[in-house]
Amino acid sequence: MRRPSVVMLVLALAAVPLLARQLQTPTDWRWRTDGPATLVTGQDVPADAWRFVAMPPGWHVTTGPGALLYPAGRRAEGLFVLQAEIFLFPGESQQEYGLFLGGRNLEPEGATPQYLAFVARRDGQAAILKRGASGVEPLVTWKANDAVLTHTGAGTAKNVLRVEVSAADIAFAANGKDIARIPRGELVTDGTFGFRVGKDVNLHISTLDVTHRLAPVPIKES
Repeated sequence: MRRPSVVMLVLALAAVPLLARQLQTPTDWRWRTDGPATLVTGQDVPADAWRFVAMPPGWHVTTGPGALLYPAGRRAEGLFVLQAEIFLFPGESQQEYGLFLGGRNLEPEGATPQYLAFVARRDGQAAILKRGASGVEPLVTWKANDAVLTHTGAGTAKNVLRVEVSAADIAFAANGKDIARIPRGELVTDGTFGFRVGKDVNLHISTLDVTHRLAPVPIKES
């Protein structure tokens, strides 16, 4: 049995209660779900549906099938940082949630979507996944990390996920602690960016920050 999506933010989000009728799916966002599902905005989310609504500060997402969510017409290119503050709500799903970048072929009727994702799970594990035409390839396999907060019982678990793209490599961090650093090499990082949320996950995302670095990067002497 699916759980109802939350209508008000927890006190940690410092928000006031919002009536379900006031919540709307943001018109400046797009999405691609992993399977057919009805998009709803009400408080209850049936098993064959999913929910994505603006809930200041941020957005609330309750998935049926997994989904990619991204701001329409926006790209991150060159040297940049993505960072999001995510609150995971109670549930049983061990599916992933987090950030993606370098997105291509994301339109609902298009070819296989391609992207690079930094994702976490309820059990405190994190991974870096590359989705290509032939499927999903783990660049860093699922592994428990003290930097990622687990979620057990009631309440929420807050994780701040960060991806920093530099000229030589890509750094991944959670809650200010390094998770991994991989060579940029031939990886595609320019493109659409947003959130990757797996099946049956209920969460609130309070921020999504995109920073483009304009200053030259210091050169380290060998």
